[in-house]
Amino acid sequence: MWGAHWTINLEKRGVPAVYIVDEPFEEDVQVTCEADGMPYLRRVVVPHPCGSIPDEQLPEIMPKLVDALTRPLTEDETKIGIITPKEPPRIAVTGTLDAIQDYFYKHRWTDGLPIIPPTEEKVKEMLKGTSHSPDEIVTTTMWPEKWTVTVEKVAIVGVMAGCKPEYMPVLLAIVEAWGKGAFSSSVRSTNSFSFPVVVNGPIRNEIGMNSGIGAMGPCNHANATIGRFKRLAIICLGGSWPGINMMGSQGNPSEYSFCFAENEEASPWEPFHVSMGYKPEESVVSIFSGGWSHLGNYSDLDRIAKGIATFEWPNGCTIIMDPMVARRLAEKGYSKQDVEEYIWSHATETMREFRARKYYKMFIEKILKGKEMYGEKYLWPRDYLDLPDDAVVPIYPRKYVKVVVVGGETNPFCQAWKFAYPSMASVDKWR
Repeated sequence: MWGAHWTINLEKRGVPAVYIVDEPFEEDVQVTCEADGMPYLRRVVVPHPCGSIPDEQLPEIMPKLVDALTRPLTEDETKIGIITPKEPPRIAVTGTLDAIQDYFYKHRWTDGLPIIPPTEEKVKEMLKGTSHSPDEIVTTTMWPEKWTVTVEKVAIVGVMAGCKPEYMPVLLAIVEAWGKGAFSSSVRSTNSFSFPVVVNGPIRNEIGMNSGIGAMGPCNHANATIGRFKRLAIICLGGSWPGINMMGSQGNPSEYSFCFAENEEASPWEPFHVSMGYKPEESVVSIFSGGWSHLGNYSDLDRIAKGIATFEWPNGCTIIMDPMVARRLAEKGYSKQDVEEYIWSHATETMREFRARKYYKMFIEKILKGKEMYGEKYLWPRDYLDLPDDAVVPIYPRKYVKVVVVGGETNPFCQAWKFAYPSMASVDKWR
């Protein structure tokens, strides 16, 4: 997506440019070309992965590049501008339940599971869950395609996911947080992100969310349907689809639904949203980037630290801790910040190991030198650049090792998930 975007910017500046695209990404590039107003941008398709093409194949490719850069443009290729689709009918389809399910699936309006048909009556009922006008804009950047989303569109997808009207403020906050978050690349990534959702504050209990036994698993209506809504919204309101702009090579079962509430009542520490600057009485949604690596069920902090040090690209980690573990640590005098500090400081490698990581040269070294990531600079100390190979260093940015307390105290377990950089939004503003 970014490569096509940059190529288009060169063309707009009068510099002839051709995008070299790997075979699996042709449709993703076309979607970007249409969105950026240059649908006929020239491109040369090459075998995947392009970085591994042997030298002996290059003589076949180079003439195609020269031709694409020098051949006069056709009439179609001179056309620029955003392609505006026809306004669809308000009622998409009528018929039997099976016919509706089939229609929605063929139009890529589903996660593959059956949906609740969003009839006028059901959508109207869902809209009763908020005081906001149906045509109010929630976000103008619903990733991956930066579509504009209104309150009514949120209600439609909420119905499809099986949500109740009282969930609407949470759904609206999810869309707001998603739209303002740094998800433009990760939602299209060849990694298989699932973007976990954590809910804090009074709304958890008002709508009956589970933060206790099985909170991260099935059987709670609010957790399951709100989590499903988030993925359906990315698909239906953001334009995501596998093989086009959802390119996770393996996929991830937690992409279907990954939403839970923090067990604030059983935690000895302040809730997650409070540690991030919100008031205890506020209801808040947090959407994290990541969610594709996982370990457990440890309660020993040293084992957790050792385990998360093996996760690829050390950009952040969240420890999901049962209240039983949290209270035991609190009784020993640990604050939540102490626990985070301990795990962070013990998740270490030598600089030789750290520098040998695949992503060190690609990302981390550039960040150490001041390149921004998620709007921040210097996430790691800049003296890492000069340390000797045998120096032992924490591999995570300190601020992105977090603890969230969840569970029903049936056993003192912890899970560590590869997710960080939360985008947060108030639920209360959407009541």
